[in-house]
Amino acid sequence: MATPKTHHVGIIMNGVTGRMGTNQHLIRSICAIRKQGGIRTSDGEVIFPEPVLVGRNPAKLQELSKSQGIDKWTTDLDATLDDPANIIYFDAQTTGRRFDAVMKAIKKGKHVYCEKPIAVSSAEALELYRAAKAAGVKNGVVQDKLWLPGLVKLKSLIDYGFFGEIISVRGEFGYWVFDGKGPVASQRPSWNYKKEEDGGIISDMICHWQYVIQNLFGEIKSLSCLGATHVKERVDESGNVYKCTADDSAYATFELKNDVIVHFNSSWAVRVRRDDLLTIQVDGTKGSAVAGLRHVIFPLRSLRTCLASKASHIIVLD
Repeated sequence: MATPKTHHVGIIMNGVTGRMGTNQHLIRSICAIRKQGGIRTSDGEVIFPEPVLVGRNPAKLQELSKSQGIDKWTTDLDATLDDPANIIYFDAQTTGRRFDAVMKAIKKGKHVYCEKPIAVSSAEALELYRAAKAAGVKNGVVQDKLWLPGLVKLKSLIDYGFFGEIISVRGEFGYWVFDGKGPVASQRPSWNYKKEEDGGIISDMICHWQYVIQNLFGEIKSLSCLGATHVKERVDESGNVYKCTADDSAYATFELKNDVIVHFNSSWAVRVRRDDLLTIQVDGTKGSAVAGLRHVIFPLRSLRTCLASKASHIIVLD
């Protein structure tokens, strides 16, 4: 049997020494693909990612690359962009650093994929989008919530007609982030709580709810959002107390063009006592259900009502 042709694809991964970059994007994504031998295409060829880790801290880069069996790392972004072997640029830096680096990558003809939000303002975000379109490079932003098992199952229920006409949607997201003053250290970096460093839960999470709402429930007509800073002081990575200047909670209401009302609460100052860190309750004229990260829960009588008119198959939600 002939050995399949393998395409080695250089991927610049900037900012992956951070929590999300390391766990979500490097270890659970790129490294997982490498461990399984790459991605096999429909014609039998293989795409194999060759990451180059980029950041500002050489010690962190070296430690991370060694632990994951990655050969290449550097603090010189420009050099990686000049290397023709690297055709994709990924950015997981803090939001304020993203615009300049992504624009550099676009101008070098790299395809780009970014963590959200892609910029600190809508004007900058549009500028990046238009630059990428003009350059003819593929471009995308993280929309990972759409592929959560619970939301995939929820989409199946919607498409099946389980809810009838959807009336309203209520989302709850959050968990308690320790302030660092007690025996437990904060599990999120301090910049998240400083507006001057582009922190805040509104910019961090509302962009998630935008694509979830538009892909599942309909186009957004209007939005109102109240942000609050419930925890006033926290302790940073050096053990110093600092004043929180960014919102740690957001209470948003979306009016959709199809008259559905969606309300989302997002908070880093809530002690979860729900089915999951994210729950989305959907109410319709024929049925109601609550989706979490992995499962969907609904009353049995709602399923019976749905099956009364469409009994060809049953959707398994667990």
